[in-house]
Amino acid sequence: MVYQQFLHDISVLVSPPNVSLAWRVTDWPAMPRQLIIDSGAFQYHREGRNPTAQEVLDRQLRILQGSGEGSRQSGLPLPTGICHLDIPMLGTRDPAELQRRVRASLANAHWLKNNVKERGLPENVQPIGVIQGYSVESVYDAALVLEDMGYNWFALGSLAGMVAHSSQELLRRVEAAMEAVGSNIHVLGVSSVRILPQLASLGVKSVDSGAPIREAWTGGVFYSRPFRRFKISNAHFKEWSRTYGFAELLKEPLPCDCPVCQDDSSAIMRQDGKRYVNLRALHNCYHIARELASQPTP
Repeated sequence: MVYQQFLHDISVLVSPPNVSLAWRVTDWPAMPRQLIIDSGAFQYHREGRNPTAQEVLDRQLRILQGSGEGSRQSGLPLPTGICHLDIPMLGTRDPAELQRRVRASLANAHWLKNNVKERGLPENVQPIGVIQGYSVESVYDAALVLEDMGYNWFALGSLAGMVAHSSQELLRRVEAAMEAVGSNIHVLGVSSVRILPQLASLGVKSVDSGAPIREAWTGGVFYSRPFRRFKISNAHFKEWSRTYGFAELLKEPLPCDCPVCQDDSSAIMRQDGKRYVNLRALHNCYHIARELASQPTP
């Protein structure tokens, strides 16, 4: 599903391991408002792969080939941020190893800044400093170091595993990063629809979330203002009940002005094929974006 083909003001994140080596952003039928290309660190870490910072940058720039020449809609280059290679704080509690990973991430950030200074980037591309830390204090300190390097656009990683059991610690780390460098921060990989409005109320600029498609697969349907979650009856109903502790069935679509429902509101109720999962995901994405945009900010 190419969300930006229907939601024209949406931004998109691409992770290099999730697209083919031949794919370029110019293959999209429509461009997003803004693009972030992460380093792929989470997938590389899970797979036990160790690319170099140069290999990551080369891959990101190949994906962007042609993006500086103007999109089909606006004729303007696609505003893009690229993340330096970072090292996730996953799979260990050893303080020495965690500190090593923080230092390695910062060293890669320094490498990218030096590379950009020497060789430059396409005019539509900016580097993003990825904040990796294992505590509130280490997040704050890493953010300050990245700011001192000259970064003015940031991403905060290694939070996804904290949503279920450490949500308050997650929010404290976000607040620490914002205290250090301001609100121009993208939060990586947090999909909880419970946490997303709280991040928006803190003033977080952007978040990448798999919630729209993940919940669409199991029959989840979102509505906004106020935010509500429903379930269409299917084989995953018991899973939904076990996960959320509630499961209000949606018997018929509610009034909705998303592109899917404006065309055929019954489509979000259909279960016969991937096409309808994608349409439900587009509907969900519309309502998450709408809800987050309505949150008061500091």
